[in-house]
Amino acid sequence: MKHFVPIILLICVHISTYAQMPDWAMMKDKEGNTYYFDKSGKIYTDDVESAYKPVSRDGLEYYTAKVKSLWKAGHRTQSLVIAKSILVLKESSMNVVKAKKDINAFMRDMQMKHGKRFVDISREAWLYLTKEDTTMYVFNDKVPYIVALQGNAEIIVAKSVDSLQYSSTVMRAGIRFSDTSGYDAIMTIVAESFAGTIESIRVLEQHWRTVAFDTFDRELLKYSDSMALYSFVTRDNVELKGMELLLAKENRGYCVRIFTTKERYDLYKDTMLTIINSFSTP
Repeated sequence: MKHFVPIILLICVHISTYAQMPDWAMMKDKEGNTYYFDKSGKIYTDDVESAYKPVSRDGLEYYTAKVKSLWKAGHRTQSLVIAKSILVLKESSMNVVKAKKDINAFMRDMQMKHGKRFVDISREAWLYLTKEDTTMYVFNDKVPYIVALQGNAEIIVAKSVDSLQYSSTVMRAGIRFSDTSGYDAIMTIVAESFAGTIESIRVLEQHWRTVAFDTFDRELLKYSDSMALYSFVTRDNVELKGMELLLAKENRGYCVRIFTTKERYDLYKDTMLTIINSFSTP
């Protein structure tokens, strides 16, 4: 595998005497992301919640109108995020079919009018969401994947990096499995596209393990030529437990990581594994 320009998001933690509330613990990873933990193990972040909202079949007239009004107002990346969300909805009714037809016509018109500029805007609208019943589906079309999030999930961070022969995206989501404040789990997906083919999962693992140090004790759960699934626990005062999937697909490498506190791991591990298993790539 050639031309590594890695974007690594590792949860190497340390404890600070500062906490957002009395008796809260704080963890900070190597990317500078800060998490707080209350006495019950709930997780809070210092990130401002993003404007990413899932599109559902309910309110399609609103979403369709929003695509056009955002575009007209100059918020074109946000417009295409909603447009792409509509286009990947399951065709469960004639209203969905009608909305897709309307949005397809709108996007064709804008592409003809704006040419390469439209292509550039579309490339920046790489993350989009739908909601079907109680499941939120997250789509990435830059370094492509789909994942289904159970529970009440929110996108905390979505960012990307591009160069001539390399692309990467980072998506971080907070997930609630209960109806209280804070998050029960944090999920991060780092997706990288390289110039050369990744020969095996061993090459991708070496890439991830050598570019940065982490404090995880790992247990191998499943392994093949193209994937490795681990459970892990951190060796820190704030003990976090979770699962990590490494997946190699042609010239793309993925790291999918979901974690919670040690106290909550046994309660949520089956649901976390279901989320991990829902991750798929074309």
